[in-house]
Amino acid sequence: MQLFVGLIVAGLHFLAAYFVWKKGKVQILAGYVEGQVKDKKRLSKYAGIYLIGLGIIFIFVPLLPDHLYIVMLFYVLWIVVGAVIINVKIK
Repeated sequence: MQLFVGLIVAGLHFLAAYFVWKKGKVQILAGYVEGQVKDKKRLSKYAGIYLIGLGIIFIFVPLLPDHLYIVMLFYVLWIVVGAVIINVKIK
């Protein structure tokens, strides 16, 4: 059951990454304000990669239940580093 839930969550992240990166639907990103971002294409690329990374991390959550602290450490690091990179590269 845990694997199923992990795959569903990862699949949702991959689906969101597809819509953001390939289709350019940056409007679904939290905090996105039209006109505040100069390069929507770059934002969609970086946000798509970010969401794919989150999806990959969520696949490992049910696969490594004994080492959940390591997976959560990667999760927190991915969030912090990804947020910094997106804010620095896009603005």
